[in-house]
Amino acid sequence: MEMNKAEIIKRLMSVDNDMSLLDTTADTYSCIIVGGSALVLLEKIYRSTHDIDSINASDEIKQLLEIYNINMNVSAYRINFPDDYLNRIIPIDIPTKKVKFYTVSLEDLVVSKLCSMRDKDVEDIENELVYKSLDWNLLDKLIDDVCYGMLSDFDRNALVINYNHYKERFK
Repeated sequence: MEMNKAEIIKRLMSVDNDMSLLDTTADTYSCIIVGGSALVLLEKIYRSTHDIDSINASDEIKQLLEIYNINMNVSAYRINFPDDYLNRIIPIDIPTKKVKFYTVSLEDLVVSKLCSMRDKDVEDIENELVYKSLDWNLLDKLIDDVCYGMLSDFDRNALVINYNHYKERFK
């Protein structure tokens, strides 16, 4: 099923509503969205997306995320982010009670898509709303940080080549 921004938000609100029924304590939980759905939520792309991917979520809500088809099986994403990505997460401005939803930063999203380079990922980051909103100095730093992370030599070299080509075209 294709989802636009309103449908993504509706699904996130459903998770929050269900968690409010399951847990009546004052505790709150978190969920960090990545991928195309994060770009939709940040209003940097306006295409529909097939799924919602989460790179990180409180253990207490993982079963609900699964019920609502929010994909937690994105372990491949983890190696595409510097260790400090949590310092740059962006709150999603929706009126939740129990679950605070976030996206990773635009720059972190671009790095992950440069690592992947699937056709839809390339299309996403070549969008003017994306490349004109980037902090290129931060992006330079993130590319360096990811390159010294868990990527193989081949993947590291591919990322640097992809980034240099991207930077030449859009900076």
